[in-house]
Amino acid sequence: MANVLSREMPLTKAAAMVDRSKIDVRLDVHDASRVEWTVTLPCPKEHDLEYELDVQLEVPANVFAQHSPWEHLQSWTRLDRPKAALSPGETVTTDELRKVAVSYAQKLSRISDKFSRECRMFAAITNLAERDEGSAHRLVELVDDASGRIAEARMSLGEVTEDVLGRERALVDEFLSVRLLEMLTAADKSLAMVEDSEQAASFGAQLSIARARLDDVLVHEIDHRNKCGYVHVSLTSDATVDAYLERASRLKKHFQEVLFLEREVVDFAKRMYHWSAAAAALAASTWAFAWQLLVTRDAVIGAGVGSGIIVLAVVGGVVYATKDRLKEVGRNWITGKLERMYAQQVAKWRVPARISPARDVIVVARESFDQQVVHRADPLNPESGVAVPFTLIRFTHRGTLARSTTLDAQGIRRIKHVFRYDLSPLFARLDDAVKRVPTMCPDTGRVRFATAHRHYRVPVHVHVAVGPTLIRHDADLILQKNGLERIEAPTKHDSIPA
Repeated sequence: MANVLSREMPLTKAAAMVDRSKIDVRLDVHDASRVEWTVTLPCPKEHDLEYELDVQLEVPANVFAQHSPWEHLQSWTRLDRPKAALSPGETVTTDELRKVAVSYAQKLSRISDKFSRECRMFAAITNLAERDEGSAHRLVELVDDASGRIAEARMSLGEVTEDVLGRERALVDEFLSVRLLEMLTAADKSLAMVEDSEQAASFGAQLSIARARLDDVLVHEIDHRNKCGYVHVSLTSDATVDAYLERASRLKKHFQEVLFLEREVVDFAKRMYHWSAAAAALAASTWAFAWQLLVTRDAVIGAGVGSGIIVLAVVGGVVYATKDRLKEVGRNWITGKLERMYAQQVAKWRVPARISPARDVIVVARESFDQQVVHRADPLNPESGVAVPFTLIRFTHRGTLARSTTLDAQGIRRIKHVFRYDLSPLFARLDDAVKRVPTMCPDTGRVRFATAHRHYRVPVHVHVAVGPTLIRHDADLILQKNGLERIEAPTKHDSIPA
């Protein structure tokens, strides 16, 4: 997944209360249809921590498709920093084994990120003298570090038996094996990127050292999986690949589930809908009854009884029709005002009972979605006065993170919010993914057709405020007919909406 680096506002002296190193904000492409943003916050030690998350997507009006944003948002919150390792002879539970497994999996993820950075730095060096053997040895050290972490975890697990803990230990071993294979696969991709670069011929001998070590660790891990009877992948059978991916997905959910907080949602908008409807109906009925009394008193009786009844009927119909309209408009107005002042829904996250029987509430947040049409200057000629319409999708999350002695005693230092938004409703409105563009062939002088991929840009802005600390991510989502492709730095003409 691609990640866009944040631009941080200068911090004031008051920001010393918040450990900036424990705040992490990321914006990624999760898969072909979902964009993901994550916010990691430090658990407060003394006072509750208030924070605010604001996410905005600017979708071109010509490709926007009406949809309910809540139905396309996924969110959950989990604990960060689980149990680091097991002590020799320590009595453990299945939950503690899961926490240790997730801890080692996170270490592998960090090693994978370091390997990717080293490869990019290695490929960026243009001076051959600077490409010493140390650059390649750093890659080898990272591969050895990953292999050593897995060996360390397996030694601390203890003997695999037939009881519940024994079976959980076997699952831990298989889960870590899968995560190691994922790390090595990502490392192979990063290494292949360097090997395919234009300068690869000049430093291929150095990369062969890292390639050989990477292959050795892969072969060793695959042999270990075969000995343990784990799912085996065959190049000639798609069924084995599918079985491996399904098994990997189940293992990931099995172990990460231990970190998730329990979520409770109160739909504030629906609750207030009935109250606002009753208030609007009361006001409209009072208005209609007053008019009814006025019209009845002034109705013409006697000789003009026929025309008076007609007038009374027409006026009464207008009054009651207006009453229904007033009720509808009043209800929407009151509901909208309350949502803007408070929130559309209130979410709470509790510690699971297996961690704390008291099930303490850790986070309380007010969440809202808003959609509106905004206009931006035409990027082709900003000074021409021509405006381009965009549909602005805005998600706000204002929360309070409470102090928890239970989590503090267990060494939990941070919580992590994960949000994923599905943009698949837009893809049907996009133009064909591939187009043909005519061009002149310089060799023959004849016209040829090049294949061009039609891309769209959706500016995304993620703002996180924790006390006086403000972190901003500004990026462009690159879309095409087949889905999301990547995240890039924003173009110069894009601006952050107020």
